[in-house]
Amino acid sequence: MIKVIATDMDGTFLNEKGTFDEVRFQDQLNRMTQKQMHFISASSNQYQHLLGTFKNISGPISYVCNNGALVIDERGVIVSEDIIDHLVLKQALDWLLTTPNFFGAEIILVGKNGTYCNLPSQSKRFQASKYFYENMQSAKDLRLIFDSIYKIDITWESGGVLERQNEFNHKFSGRLSATSSGMNGLDIMNAGVTKLTGIQTLLADWQLSFENVAAFGDNGNDFEMVNAAGEGYAMKNAATDLLAKVDRVTDLTNDEAGVQSQIDRYLDEK
Repeated sequence: MIKVIATDMDGTFLNEKGTFDEVRFQDQLNRMTQKQMHFISASSNQYQHLLGTFKNISGPISYVCNNGALVIDERGVIVSEDIIDHLVLKQALDWLLTTPNFFGAEIILVGKNGTYCNLPSQSKRFQASKYFYENMQSAKDLRLIFDSIYKIDITWESGGVLERQNEFNHKFSGRLSATSSGMNGLDIMNAGVTKLTGIQTLLADWQLSFENVAAFGDNGNDFEMVNAAGEGYAMKNAATDLLAKVDRVTDLTNDEAGVQSQIDRYLDEK
């Protein structure tokens, strides 16, 4: 029986404008709460950004943020966090800044107290990235940042992600892990940290299992949770590599409120 809805946000729960039907979802969340179901926003985004997304919604929402590096339950309590060791972080930055395949990349450090980027604050790429990150600051040398860092984001204006992902993972095997995030980018967390591990933490508190989860995603960083879920869906609009690995596909795209339509089905079944 499905008791948990876990969904990625951008390209999945949210439409291409970055919004969703708030009136419809408020009703859904009210009904889920009455039926003792749980809703998890599982995203590569920061907690502050996700709170803003649901600012007009009232009710219990849990957050698996930064691809699982920070997990906050329905009470707003941090139940787990994975900080990248500072020495490992410095080694990764040294390597990223001196490896030809990564030249010209935008590098963002997502920290507990702020977000730090290697691009000038007046650049177009910096300004575009500010939409996703709270308190983003330009830093001349990211290796001099001493905040607690959950995640490294890397994006390019052009070029493939898979080759770079494999190159990074080979170099930092057992220490850090890179996964595709969409928008021509990689998310890098501590090895073993994924949206799946974040959801597992919440399930343990709720005394539920992945058999009770319906999960939705559109990109490579969603695969683990979608694959483990009792009912795991790739969005109709998902990246080709995810569609190739997932059996279930939503009938509707993110622009057609595919996740919300499926939530209605679960609510009507019970």
